Amino acid sequence: MSKREFYRQVAQLHIANIDQGFLSTLGVGFVSLLYQVIDEGDDSVLLTVERDDRVVGFVAGGMGMGSIYRRMFYHTPRLALALLPSLFFPRRIWRMLEILRYSRGSDQSPSWPRAELLSIALDPACRGQHLAETLYRRLTEFFESRGNTEFKIVVGAALAPAHRFYLRMGAEPVAQTEVHQGEHSTIYRQCLSRTVTS
Repeated sequence: MSKREFYRQVAQLHIANIDQGFLSTLGVGFVSLLYQVIDEGDDSVLLTVERDDRVVGFVAGGMGMGSIYRRMFYHTPRLALALLPSLFFPRRIWRMLEILRYSRGSDQSPSWPRAELLSIALDPACRGQHLAETLYRRLTEFFESRGNTEFKIVVGAALAPAHRFYLRMGAEPVAQTEVHQGEHSTIYRQCLSRTVTS
């Protein structure tokens, strides 16, 4: 499969399975570019599970979204084309600005880890096969290889299954935040020595 198709499949998996998040509303073009930039970065990673030449699961992590969004501007023509439809929706523009403000870290405690699980998704047909746990452990290995001892996860209040998964994997809730005004999220801290291994 071509790289473009690979990132498109990751984007489609994100949009289909993380559909309560704002990024999904920005379309396949934007989300594809986002995962390409994550995959190509030195301080971020995209790990996938593929079956029959199809991406069926992924996890993405990095040292925060600030540097990732800055790298997206290296692809200005594609970025502009992907965001063009959103310019007709003032609420989307406002929510993009909220994300950029949050990614700069102005609302973040210096005690929170810089390393962060950014997203994880699995094709519903592949659930119950421990693939999410495998992807999670692969991400912890990436962070450990970079000298990190912990990472954070920001989870929207409405995502009950995600909260259960992170608690089961050994993450601990440490704070509340608002990425978007009026929408609460829990910040989890995962100490790598406490990641569940079975």
